[in-house]
Amino acid sequence: MASSQPRKEELSGSSAHMCECRVTHNFFVRSIGMHFEYDGDDAEFQHRYAGQLVDGDGDALSSLAVAGILAEVREQRAERLQAPEESLARVQRIEQSYRRLHPEVYTIDPKAFLAESFLELVEALRGCQTSLRGVSSSLENLKSRGLLQEKRPGLWTFKVFTEAFCDLLETELANFAASGLPCTAPNTMNRHGVILAELGFYPGLLNPLVYEYVDVLAGQLLPDHTEGLDSYRAFTVLYDAAVDGDRDLALHYDNAEVTLNVNIGGSWAGGQVAFYGLATEEESDTPAEISLQRGHGVLHAGLDMHKALPITSGRRHNLVIWCRSSRVRNQLCPMCFRQPCVLPTCKYFDEGFTVLPCRLACEKHSETGCNPNSCHSDDDLYG
Repeated sequence: MASSQPRKEELSGSSAHMCECRVTHNFFVRSIGMHFEYDGDDAEFQHRYAGQLVDGDGDALSSLAVAGILAEVREQRAERLQAPEESLARVQRIEQSYRRLHPEVYTIDPKAFLAESFLELVEALRGCQTSLRGVSSSLENLKSRGLLQEKRPGLWTFKVFTEAFCDLLETELANFAASGLPCTAPNTMNRHGVILAELGFYPGLLNPLVYEYVDVLAGQLLPDHTEGLDSYRAFTVLYDAAVDGDRDLALHYDNAEVTLNVNIGGSWAGGQVAFYGLATEEESDTPAEISLQRGHGVLHAGLDMHKALPITSGRRHNLVIWCRSSRVRNQLCPMCFRQPCVLPTCKYFDEGFTVLPCRLACEKHSETGCNPNSCHSDDDLYG
């Protein structure tokens, strides 16, 4: 069954956009666990953070340490500016050189890939009445039958995938990792994983999963955060207790209106995901902690602050889908909390905006390859 929501491609042709904050905000320095803003002005950076860069005892960091942090942020910004072009080159090489181990895993087979309880859950919510009373009654019924759990308001868990699908996906990803072909970190905070668009998982597998199934769940379970999902970014993350592994993840929120996070494999101890409430509200002192079995997922608002607690042994593999609703994010970028001023980018870095590019942003960040002559004025954008 096709989604009633227009696809991103239908809304804006082949264009893809990112907010300018992609190259100015949310630079994460792991050594001190902080996010930074940086627009290329070193003096402004040092002035802005002069009083915030302290060690564990509260003493100001040395000028050498501050210079090291600035150098890391500067490097991250340069990488982001080059990332779209490098992504296109990676995809071309993967298409030419990678031999898929399980071609069937790239095309969704609902009965084989999706848990029976998940299919039942989606169909129940798809068919329930649109009235608040009808939805509420359906949710209570689904919870009583064990198809759905509400850990706290806005935090939902349920089974998504079959064991067979998790096996296929994990072995396919292991095969890609063994190929030696290039890949990149899936986001600014996770070092280990892959961007699934670059491997070709979108058209046959993830598009139907998001638009035919997750869209239904998001609309009924998190109605305040979506007006219809029309784009997404999907990637895997790997937590590993090994010396060079990602053991945990600092407190953050996602570049998404709705996030689906599903465990697809591993054997581990620790590593619960703790949720603290929306970034726009006061942080909870008593977080809700979730540990997912294989094939099970958590659906939450992208703005729900969360972190992964340290994994103490083993490894955990997750599939994460940042689901986006252009009708929501066109009004306010969730990463900088401003009306978006967008830049053209390649489709692998599309952030789901459908407003027109902003001339001011294009001129300011010409390193992205944006042509200011093809952009629109602020009046065009906000008129």
